[in-house]
Amino acid sequence: MGLMDMVESAAQQFGGCGEHAQVAGGLLQEIQQQPGGVGSIFQSFQQNGLGGLVQQWAGGQTQPAAPDQIEQGLGGTGMIDNIAQRTGMSPTVVKMGLAVLVPIVIHHFVSNGHVTADGQPTGAPPPEPGGLLQSVLGRLL
Repeated sequence: MGLMDMVESAAQQFGGCGEHAQVAGGLLQEIQQQPGGVGSIFQSFQQNGLGGLVQQWAGGQTQPAAPDQIEQGLGGTGMIDNIAQRTGMSPTVVKMGLAVLVPIVIHHFVSNGHVTADGQPTGAPPPEPGGLLQSVLGRLL
């Protein structure tokens, strides 16, 4: 079962958050394809002046970000456009979804020991995409 099949299944299971499921699936694919994995998101936010925000998320304060903060933090990575192309959604809808999802994903990776609070890999194997997707969507309900 591919990641997007898991996304469809999760969207059905967690009815009412289909857009979030699609954006989450696109985000997980982007993380898998980035050379630094989720650490590349930490680096991008730090380089774009929002390192403190990522530190808050890593520490468990997972309130949604503003879509403009997501755009600023991921600026130059191409992630928003890539997810928009992958899902068929507009970049605006993707930014709104990422504003909710990125804080949860960052906290998940840190709290489960996959990366340190500053985004450095710990050597732990990456989380299983399906389990991570279900965990993230479960927090949205």
